[in-house]
Amino acid sequence: MCIAMPIFLTTAGYPRNRLALMSVIAGRVTSAGTGDFTGPGQEGNVKRVLSVMTGVLLLTALFASAAIAAPPASDSCATIKSGDIVDSAGNPISIGFDEFGYNYQAHMFNGTYDSSDRKMDGMYWGQEGDFVDDKLMMKWSDSWLANVDCDGDGKLDRGLVDGVVNGVSMGWLTNHVVGDYTDADGIVQHTSEFIKIGWVGPEAGDLWGQYTIIQEIYNDSGTGEHGLLSKIASPGFGQNDHWTAI
Repeated sequence: MCIAMPIFLTTAGYPRNRLALMSVIAGRVTSAGTGDFTGPGQEGNVKRVLSVMTGVLLLTALFASAAIAAPPASDSCATIKSGDIVDSAGNPISIGFDEFGYNYQAHMFNGTYDSSDRKMDGMYWGQEGDFVDDKLMMKWSDSWLANVDCDGDGKLDRGLVDGVVNGVSMGWLTNHVVGDYTDADGIVQHTSEFIKIGWVGPEAGDLWGQYTIIQEIYNDSGTGEHGLLSKIASPGFGQNDHWTAI
C-alpha cells in the first residue's frame, strides 16, 4: 500500500520500510525503490504498498516549519485568502482546488497519484506504473496540515495544536484509492482501498516511528480480498482530539 499525504516540493533521504516504496516523513521525500512484486497474484500488493506510501506524502507538508513556535495570537495567523502563504517553490497557494487536485483550505485532495506529487508527468515521484492514474482522495485534520500560518514562516503549519506549532504532522489522515491493474492472465482487475492513519507520538508508532494505521479496508477483484483488513481502538480517529493515545 502507499499512503499519500499533502505535499509540496522537497527531498531528502529516509530508510525504506515494509509499507512504503517511497516514504515521506517530517517534510522530506525519498525514492526508495520498488521491491519485488512481480510474482503471481502480487499486482494487488503493489497497489496496497503504494496506498500507504501516498498517505506518507501528506506528512511532507512542505509549507511547515520544523521548529516549535510559541502560541500566537489568533489574529496574527496568516490565511490562504491573504495571499501571503506560499509553497516551497515560492508559489502562492489559493482558496479552492488547484490544478493538481489539492484544496488546502478544505484539508482535502481529489486527483491521482500522478498529480499528488504536484507534477503532471505521467509518473509518481519519478516512478512509472499502472497505478499512476489511479483515483486518489485524501483528507486530513488541521493538526496534520493546517490552513493557516501562525509561526510567520510563510508556509502552512504542521502540528498546530492549541495555538502551538511543533513542525510535525499530528492528528489524522485518510486515503481512498480506486484503481485497476491487469493480472497475469491479461484480465483487468479492480481495486479500492480506504486507510486511516494517525499520529501516536514519538517512537510510539509502527509506521515511521510516530504513526500507526488505524483502519484499512481493501477490495480486490483479482485476489478476492474484500472488506476490513485491520482496525484498532475505538471508532473514529482515536481516543482524543489529536489521536495522541491508543
